[in-house]
Amino acid sequence: IAYQTAWLKAHYPAAFMAAVLSADMDNTDKVVHLIAECRDMQLKVVPPDINLSNYHFTEQTGNTVVYGLGAIKGVGQGAIEGMLAERAAGGPFADLFDLCQRVDLRKVNRRVFDALIRAGALDSLGETRATQQANLAQALQLAEQRSRDINTGQNDLFGGADPGVAPVTGKQELPEWEEEQRLQGEKETLGLYLTGHPINRYEPEL
Repeated sequence: IAYQTAWLKAHYPAAFMAAVLSADMDNTDKVVHLIAECRDMQLKVVPPDINLSNYHFTEQTGNTVVYGLGAIKGVGQGAIEGMLAERAAGGPFADLFDLCQRVDLRKVNRRVFDALIRAGALDSLGETRATQQANLAQALQLAEQRSRDINTGQNDLFGGADPGVAPVTGKQELPEWEEEQRLQGEKETLGLYLTGHPINRYEPEL
């Protein structure tokens, strides 16, 4: 077994490391160690991405591993599977408001969205994490309104034919968090600093 796994690691490094990470994704300490090993092997680790990641870690190319959404702390398997099913059925999510309106809010609550934002899993939606955090309450409110309207068969006065499309007003646009806050969010949700490290700013002095 040791010889077989060594052969797989040598010839299919990204697929092998994705499998090993998926097997230990509930153990944050092991994930941290294995991500460091990926970097030592010159493998690129793509941060979690709501429009790209699956529940488990996956291989994107021969030298790229995509972070699994299931390794984000505070995001349950049921919530992730629901979001992935909606992505498969309706295509990629356009922005935070689209995501909130398309998923089942009984499974995906505010705590889940907060963890996804701080982990960087919604970065591909084109807004800063600070902007998403600031707009989360309004996005959830509109999504709950849409759900109620659909359940009662009512059309929103300004929403057109679709009973759920309420107008987005007062949307905030904020600059990205300072690096320290951004990295701290990753540390709390992923167990490691993924897109940088607080000590990097002191590298010249060190």
